[in-house]
Amino acid sequence: MKVLIVGLGLMGGAYAYRLSNKGYTVYGSDINMDSIDYALEKKYISNGSVHPEEFIMESDLIVLAIYPKAIVSFVERYKEYFHEGQVITDICGVKSDFIYEATKLSKPATYCSHHPMAGREKIGIAYSTECVFGGANYLITPTKDTKEEAIELLKQIGTDLGFKRISVMDIEKHNRMIGFTSQLTHAIAVSLVNSDHDSDTKYYIGDSYRDLTRIAMINENLWSELFLENRKYLLEHIASFEFELDLLKMALYREDKDALCELFRSSTKIRKEMEK
Repeated sequence: MKVLIVGLGLMGGAYAYRLSNKGYTVYGSDINMDSIDYALEKKYISNGSVHPEEFIMESDLIVLAIYPKAIVSFVERYKEYFHEGQVITDICGVKSDFIYEATKLSKPATYCSHHPMAGREKIGIAYSTECVFGGANYLITPTKDTKEEAIELLKQIGTDLGFKRISVMDIEKHNRMIGFTSQLTHAIAVSLVNSDHDSDTKYYIGDSYRDLTRIAMINENLWSELFLENRKYLLEHIASFEFELDLLKMALYREDKDALCELFRSSTKIRKEMEK
């Protein structure tokens, strides 16, 4: 199978690296020639160009590893090269109206979005091999126009990439859940780091701080797009989080050990259930 990956950043590079190792013929395209040269040197791709049209027609699968706002313009620009039997997908962390527009424009090819729930806080193809997909979730978000063959192809890609759980769900459920499990956690990490104004903090950091704030080192352009695209659900989750934080704060004001213990027991029980 021939796969074209558009956008050779952290995630695009990780896809190229793993799919090449699985025997796929992988092409790469990026606006940055340095990224293409790196991918060629490391043998992540068999060929690459800043002109994706060189590989579109011969590719069975096109993976758009680019920012959400760039997707429709890409599909619009290169739609004349798409053909029957071809699958086009994106790896965006939020699924908004761009999917419906891209689905319409990509015909006669089939558009089906998905979301790999993995990554790193670093940016760029040089860190692609640090992306660990094993044990991670992989979410496929078809529309009513998505052909079953496209869903099955993306399932196979997820398996070959090494993801542990592969799920198919509608777009609204995806955005609601991702608003909580991904975007809220990033919002908390960012807010925690920004709330600290003590220059000596680094001398007192332990594992808990490191674990909680790793994702605060964030790609500001990408994540500002993701937050704004999914602001409806993210704001709901922030409100729920603030409510829980207020419960903890009130227990502290009242010196209520029983209330604190109940909050801790509840979180421990819920977290253990997630491990099953």
